[in-house]
Amino acid sequence: MAEFVVISVSGPPAARDAMRALRDDKHVVLLGGGVSLEEEIELKQAAAEREILLLGPGCGTAIIEGKGYGFANAVRRGPVGIVGTLGTGIQEVSCLVDEVGVSHALGVGPWDLSQKVDGLGTMGALKFLGEDESTKVIVVVALVPTTSVARRMLEAIKTVGKPAVVCFLGTGHGTKSPSGVIPAQTLEDAAAHAVALIEKREPRKVTSTLSPEEVRKIAEREHRRFSYGQKYIRGLYSGEMLCAEAMVVMQGLISDVRSNVPLKPRLRLPDPHSSRGHACVDFGAAELARGRQPLVDIGPRCERMLKEARDWETAVVVLDVVLGQGAHPDPAGELVKAVEEAKRVTDRGGGYLSVVASVTGTPRDPQGLVLQKEKLENAGVLVMPSNAQAARIAALVATKGRVWKKLKG
Repeated sequence: MAEFVVISVSGPPAARDAMRALRDDKHVVLLGGGVSLEEEIELKQAAAEREILLLGPGCGTAIIEGKGYGFANAVRRGPVGIVGTLGTGIQEVSCLVDEVGVSHALGVGPWDLSQKVDGLGTMGALKFLGEDESTKVIVVVALVPTTSVARRMLEAIKTVGKPAVVCFLGTGHGTKSPSGVIPAQTLEDAAAHAVALIEKREPRKVTSTLSPEEVRKIAEREHRRFSYGQKYIRGLYSGEMLCAEAMVVMQGLISDVRSNVPLKPRLRLPDPHSSRGHACVDFGAAELARGRQPLVDIGPRCERMLKEARDWETAVVVLDVVLGQGAHPDPAGELVKAVEEAKRVTDRGGGYLSVVASVTGTPRDPQGLVLQKEKLENAGVLVMPSNAQAARIAALVATKGRVWKKLKG
């Protein structure tokens, strides 16, 4: 295997350094952003001509032969290869398939499946995984691309010749998946299908230690404490993929969900700093991040949680808690301070604030998966085993159980 060069700088210097490494026949992990689409296309065309792997620009997460780059979790080595455009989506899937393990997780950058770039990085990553003997199943995760790009990617995935699962999060791309390519509606579904393919069985959902009836009772215990008028879900997310997955789940259970990264243009929040109705907010978006990385700087989400608690219509706050290298050393420890204060704010107003979270991580992550969950649970947070399940129980609580039949179905 060729040598890997990791580039952390951003802007024109990143593009120049990446091109220099490619010309030296070295694989490139380009963590930095600020590279124009024209430069990205030029770099990816050069990589394709040399049959060299280029990850990024803006590669949020990568795992290559067990070594993590950017934000990555400590997952087992195994047969599942992952290609993704956004880091938190790759992290969620890699953690959910940890029982069987990951060969490589390749972040191709947020613009790779745009109309202009046309999946050049994804094509290179697929070729890399196709030739890798340790990869037995491939998972591709991204926000839904245009129909033409989706069709091109699906055909490319089919030609690799390995079992594959594809999750294009969002509204349907209108293209039927070819034979041998399994479509998945959520990151959770994609992981479940990948594990099932490895173990040669039917897929099953990520399971909680709680039975469905226990989940229902917990939801009843939560919503019984609401005061009149509390009805809305407010999701506060550190990554766009987890935010999108939550909205995909919620849209099938409740009314429209607004966002600063909406599934449909008409559902865009007029002001990303203020929620309206059911809302899910991505704190990694430029207008909120302002150069800060939400996996590290949790303060803005804590402040927003208190703001949501002061809104008498807020019923449930949903959080993603992401562990791994590069992330906050104790995200739960910081979040629970805001959770406790937010609950006190709502309590003083005569209501009750339900808080639901999922933790993206493994037992080998430096923050300690079990400890992080315990801190959240001790603060009264309902901790679910996946981001998708957190969205489901949030809908169950906010609707006071009215979506139970849909969930059971």
